[in-house]
Amino acid sequence: MQNNEVIRIDKLPVVQPFNNQEEDSLVLEWYEVNRTIIKRESLAGRKIHLDKPSSAVLKQGLVIYQDANCVIRIFIKPCTCMVLQSSNMEVVGLFCFDVGNRHLPIYMIDDHKIAIAYDGRLFPALQQKYGGAVTLANYRLDPSQIINCYGNIYEQNIKTKK
Repeated sequence: MQNNEVIRIDKLPVVQPFNNQEEDSLVLEWYEVNRTIIKRESLAGRKIHLDKPSSAVLKQGLVIYQDANCVIRIFIKPCTCMVLQSSNMEVVGLFCFDVGNRHLPIYMIDDHKIAIAYDGRLFPALQQKYGGAVTLANYRLDPSQIINCYGNIYEQNIKTKK
């Protein structure tokens, strides 16, 4: 396969490791993982046309293409995030309510840390309301970490496929 050929992807492969395959990545921003069509070059310069299957969740490290010579994986770029660190559920609930009014996805980083992508207008307001509990940090916002009011869609997809 040459780098000037367009790789058209309309279903995700079953990963079967081969020896001496070149590793390549399709780099995405956190907000691009839900797009149904993605056209761009991989890190190695391969032209990619991804028609994402409706059931697919583009998460970090997911193999989207594989042949005898290369394997192409999703790479989600880390971004600046507003992070709330608190073990107080009332504070977490209020924070989620404030952020939810902006329709921004909320990500569970660990048991006492939630994050959202940086918003220049929202950050000062959150810092004023929550003080030092809200900070800036770089994180990779993976779809498997999204908190939904009706459950984690990624987790539900995994459970229904088993």
